[in-house]
Amino acid sequence: MKKQNILLLIVVLAVAGSSWWLINEVTPTPVQISEINSFEDCVDAGYPILESYPEQCQTADGRSFTRDIGNANELTNLIVLDSPRPGERVTSPLTITGQARGTWYFEASFPVEIQDESGKTLAQVPAQAQGEWMTEEFVPFAVTIDFAAPISGTGKLILHKDNPSGLPENDNSLIVPLKFTPATTTPITSGCVVGGCSSQLCVEKSAGTDASTCEWSPKYACYQAATCARNTAGQCAWVETPTLKACLAKNTD
Repeated sequence: MKKQNILLLIVVLAVAGSSWWLINEVTPTPVQISEINSFEDCVDAGYPILESYPEQCQTADGRSFTRDIGNANELTNLIVLDSPRPGERVTSPLTITGQARGTWYFEASFPVEIQDESGKTLAQVPAQAQGEWMTEEFVPFAVTIDFAAPISGTGKLILHKDNPSGLPENDNSLIVPLKFTPATTTPITSGCVVGGCSSQLCVEKSAGTDASTCEWSPKYACYQAATCARNTAGQCAWVETPTLKACLAKNTD
């Protein structure tokens, strides 16, 4: 009888321990839930993805987040992108395929553009029709595009309707989000130096380090642990990490 009681106690303790682990480790806390503000946050937190298009993720507090697919659903009667898919992680060279109505082309082509998250154009080339384009039916297209991968992790692919008239009312574009494999995770610091009376400037070495009026601001302290390097435009600038952004926001003039 005593042995049975011991076994029963062990089972109860095991169940209690498992329940505690599930509550504290698997179920996000209210604080974690409040920090979920996007589809990606929702998925990363472990919430299920609903079978829909675009995909949706719903949190325990009833909020629903939809995967960003740009305006793909709005233009399915004019142009359809087969590859890459919205939100896909891509590298250079990138092959783009799909089909568009003949009215999307002019002289058998239309412009395709890749931008980084700031809107800077990384590359632009014409996509070529893979068949007779002088029709109102769908015509396949394909293009392979080389681009310099940005340091930022996101951007967009834009397939512009060719508009030889130049009239704004004839413009149209399919815009889908992309994810990039960053060109490098190590900032390029060559030729960039820290300057200014409070070491608050990130400048070209050739420009010298004395270009400062020597006034003081609390935000200058934020740069003490920051990295001075070249940005995607090739200019010397502070690397905008989450830590630096938070410090500057806290120490505004």
